Amino acid sequence: MGVATKTVVAIAGANGFVGSRLIPVLSGDFHVVGLGRSVRDSGEAGCEYRACDLFSSTSTHAALAGVDIAVYLVHSMMPSSRLFQGDFHDTDLLLADNFAKACVHAGVKRIIYLGGLVPDTGYVSPHLQSRLEVEGVLQSSGIPVTCLRAGMVVGPGGSSFEILRALVIRLPWMILPKWTRSSGQAVFIDDVVSVLEAAILEPSFEGRTFDLVNGESLTYEDLLRQTAAALGKKRYMFPVPIASTGFSKRWVQLFSGSSHELISPLIDSLQCDLPQLQPRPEIARFIRFPTYASMVAETLQRFEPGPQRASRKRPRDEHSTVRSIQRLPPMPDNDAHFISNAYMDWLPHLFRAVIRVGRVEGTPPRITFSLAFVKRPLLVLEFIDQGADRARDKFHIVGGLLSKTTTTGWLEFRQVARRRYTLAAIHGFVPALPWIFYIFSQAPVHAWVMHAFGRHLTRLKLQIAPVATSRSGT
Repeated sequence: MGVATKTVVAIAGANGFVGSRLIPVLSGDFHVVGLGRSVRDSGEAGCEYRACDLFSSTSTHAALAGVDIAVYLVHSMMPSSRLFQGDFHDTDLLLADNFAKACVHAGVKRIIYLGGLVPDTGYVSPHLQSRLEVEGVLQSSGIPVTCLRAGMVVGPGGSSFEILRALVIRLPWMILPKWTRSSGQAVFIDDVVSVLEAAILEPSFEGRTFDLVNGESLTYEDLLRQTAAALGKKRYMFPVPIASTGFSKRWVQLFSGSSHELISPLIDSLQCDLPQLQPRPEIARFIRFPTYASMVAETLQRFEPGPQRASRKRPRDEHSTVRSIQRLPPMPDNDAHFISNAYMDWLPHLFRAVIRVGRVEGTPPRITFSLAFVKRPLLVLEFIDQGADRARDKFHIVGGLLSKTTTTGWLEFRQVARRRYTLAAIHGFVPALPWIFYIFSQAPVHAWVMHAFGRHLTRLKLQIAPVATSRSGT
């Protein structure tokens, strides 16, 4: 008899706070594949590491080859290039779409996603709304998805606790705006890892959604006061009837040492009143830390002084690369090829007598963007055939006066979650203009053009709808 092979479990976000703790727990029973932009030594902690750029469908397809179960722990609040134009929640859509399609291509049997609690009523922040959208994108793959919705994950090395700890240590006096009294939930990192392991091991978790909570009702003010007590710090806190978060983001950034990209969506989410839930039986058996006080005590016991991770500042790219992602109106009755053609037809009308769009037949066909009075094109795009995938049109940027490289950048139009969302994106573009000129000229023009194109698509959809209605009634 042959030796039984282990189930292959891939972890997207393997180098992160949760992923790095999940790997050693799984490595004995599974063949674990860690996916990340940076690759550690293969075999470290019983894990095979694979380089995976989730912005690239080709890279993601290759990284998921042979995988049985895929765990998705990715959040994209930090910029991934020197200049990023767009919102993190649109980036989340694109990354999740690449991952979901790669899972289908690889024959993945199950997906497990760690997301966030969502308010039942009232304000829902873009951060929490994004977590819900990612759920939908993964579920649109048709693969059974286990969704675990967690509150704030607490533990040594986690950004949430390190931010709280830094604030308490550095601020003897604290002004507490209204959002610090919003209701929340916290859960310890060990309990999260235990539930993730159970979701992989136990078939009863397959395709279901669970709130990953410990049942304790908390506010952000409670978190600050309990953290101060655990650290033995006497702190004076003054509640004020101020709802604005702008000032709060700045002082949390200043005194915690964290980046604005990380702080801003987290503060917005703290305005939400999260549901005060008791854990369901399937979850409750894994909760060993039922109170925030017990989480802090355990975190401080394991705490090791050293470089703080709370800032999570991503190093700049070696080259001055650009990434730009814009959400466009959904076009449920048209595919991505229709959208890209609409863009090529519309652009010359936006810049009448200035911009020309040319189509050069060949294998593959090319698109050129030129000034009417300059012979050499500004940009040259090469169409990349996506085969049967009608939800994506891709063009490599292969030349032109405005491009410094002919090998790295691409433009794409894609539809996500069965045409529920539409995105336009540029990746890996290296401008030929000096950087300071680029960020004050070409970059804002591109962003303005894409917003204008979004308005054009809205008008176009309204024009198409009456025609479709008329035809259906004949």
